[in-house]
Amino acid sequence: MRNLIYLDYASLFPPVREGLDAMRMAAESSWGQPLSLHAAGARARYALDHARQEVSTYVGAMPHEIAFVGSGREALARAFDLAIGQIGDGGTIVSSHLEHPSVLAMVEEASRAGHPVHWLALPGGVPNGDDVLALEKASLVALSMCNHELGTFLDVAALAPNAVRLVDAVQSAPWISLDSLNDDKTFYALSGSKLGAPMSVGVLRVPTKIYYAERERGSSIEGDSPPWLTAVGLGAVCAVRGPRRADALRRAREACDRLRAGLLEVDANLLVNGDEKARLGTILNVSFPGVFGKSLVSALSLEGICISHTAACQSRRSDVSPVVRVAYPDVPERAQGATRWSVSEDVTEDDIACAIRTTREILRTERRDAP
Repeated sequence: MRNLIYLDYASLFPPVREGLDAMRMAAESSWGQPLSLHAAGARARYALDHARQEVSTYVGAMPHEIAFVGSGREALARAFDLAIGQIGDGGTIVSSHLEHPSVLAMVEEASRAGHPVHWLALPGGVPNGDDVLALEKASLVALSMCNHELGTFLDVAALAPNAVRLVDAVQSAPWISLDSLNDDKTFYALSGSKLGAPMSVGVLRVPTKIYYAERERGSSIEGDSPPWLTAVGLGAVCAVRGPRRADALRRAREACDRLRAGLLEVDANLLVNGDEKARLGTILNVSFPGVFGKSLVSALSLEGICISHTAACQSRRSDVSPVVRVAYPDVPERAQGATRWSVSEDVTEDDIACAIRTTREILRTERRDAP
C-alpha cells in the first residue's frame, strides 16, 4: 500500500499511541458506568475524573469547568445554549460567516428565533474598523480563535471584553495556550480528534459560576452518559502533548513556511488566502490561478497526498470554499481555487518536497492539456 503524505491535520490528527493505549487499559481494567454507585462504576468514574484533570491541566482550567461530550460540534451546541442564556432577549449576538458550519447554524437559528444578530465582515479573516466597534458593543460573540480554513487568529477575549463569549477553540487547542479564555465570561469547545484522540469526544469549558448554577438546578452539563472511554484517551493525549506543545508549534510553523515557499516556486502568482500577519502558522490556504481547487485535491489524492479544499463536513457538497468566498467577496477566483494545507510537527522535509514536486507535475499537465 502506498504511503500517504498527510497534510490535512485541520480535519483530523492521527490517533496518538498513548491515547489508544490508555483506552485499551481502561477498557480492560476500569470498565463500568461512571454514574453507578457500585465498585465498577467507581473505578470508571475515577478514570473519567483523572482524564478531566489531565484535560483541565492542558487548557489551564479548573477540573469542574470541564465537561466531556460526544464531539466538538456537541460541545459548541451546549456552550451556545448556556451562553445565550446569559444575555437578555434584546442582546445582540455577533458572529461571522467565516465560522464553522456548526456555529453558523446555531447563530442563524437564534436569528430566526428573534435574537438580533450582527455579522462581521472579517476581510481576509481579520476585523475591520466596523467589526471592532461591533465587537465592543456585543452582548454575545460566537467566533473561532483560529479559523478552520484560513488559519487566521483572533484574540476574542481582547476584541470583545464586555461580551459573553463562545469561542470555537478546536483549531487553536493543539498549538497554543487557552489561558486567556479561562474567565467568567467565556465558554469554549475543543474536539478530541483535532488533538490526536479518537473521534467521538469533545470538551466544553464553562465558567465556574455557570457550573455551580447548573448544579443548583439539578442539571448536569455533561449529561447522563459521558463518553468516558474516549475521554480517557483524550486525557492521555493532553498529558503527553502539553509539555511538547510550544515546540510542536515551532516545528509546524517551520514546516508550513517551507511548504509556502515551495508552492510559490511552483507558481509565482500563487494567492495566499488569509491575512499574512494574522495567521497562526499551521494552516496554509492557497489558490493557484486558473486551477479548480477541488480538482487539485482529487488529483493529489490519487498520488497519495492528502489536502482539502474546505471543512471535511462540507467537502462533498461544496465545490468551492465558502470561507474564502466570504473573506474575499470581490475575488471569486480565490474561492474557486482554494486549497487548504494543514501541517503538524510530524510533517517531514521529504513530505513537503514530495508534495511540492507532485503539485508541480499535476499543474504542468493540467495547464498543458487545458483548451
